[in-house]
Amino acid sequence: MPDQHSSVVSSILFMPLQCEYCIEATTTRCMAWFSAAVSSGAPLVFVNIQTEQNVISVYSSLYMSSKEKTNSIGREIVRGRQQNTTTVQIVQGIRLWFLPGVAEVSLELIPQLGEVRFRMDIKRIDEGFICVYSVTEGSAADRAGLGNLFEEAIVFGYLLVISRLEGKSVMPSNASCDGLIHCCDHNEIRDTLISSAIDQMDTIQLCIMAWPDQTLPFNTNIQPIGASSLRPPTGCIFFPDT
Repeated sequence: MPDQHSSVVSSILFMPLQCEYCIEATTTRCMAWFSAAVSSGAPLVFVNIQTEQNVISVYSSLYMSSKEKTNSIGREIVRGRQQNTTTVQIVQGIRLWFLPGVAEVSLELIPQLGEVRFRMDIKRIDEGFICVYSVTEGSAADRAGLGNLFEEAIVFGYLLVISRLEGKSVMPSNASCDGLIHCCDHNEIRDTLISSAIDQMDTIQLCIMAWPDQTLPFNTNIQPIGASSLRPPTGCIFFPDT
């Protein structure tokens, strides 16, 4: 691992939707997300899947009204009040554990005097991962080796996925009850890449997911795993909460 203070295994928690009344439905949606991410070109390695109890607060608001009729002019007066309640519920979520590639390639982006950008284009895919979509030749990103990795990713049909920025994970962490996938804060990434680095002429550490048989630009003791490891096993085993 490039960052010894970071966890090797990553995970994402899927909360049940309001229309999901059984754990099998949430599990199916979770595995569909994993399969879609791998099919898109993210080099994820399946590790485990398990149920997880979570406490959520459900906020509800009720407007109560009452009608009164005056005797003088026969006019109706409507009086009402707002009643707010919060209900605590225990729901079963699904947590999927995965490795961010067969290894993580650590790159150090070093800006030169006069440079105002690292000159790489990053976007978020539907599954919540941040990917590199272009690298300008001769830029700080290109000098760090990102350009070569990007070209190789295009040849083999993989995505160049960023796993960490300055040691902090930028991978999706949970899918809420409304179906939204939460990952990193785009404003925080922007501040890190521009304000903290370019403005102060600081170096930035970027970690990229590596895939099987990739030509790594640096020496690494991590041996690539076969491509079959990117597919989840035939049966999913559930482990009780500990």
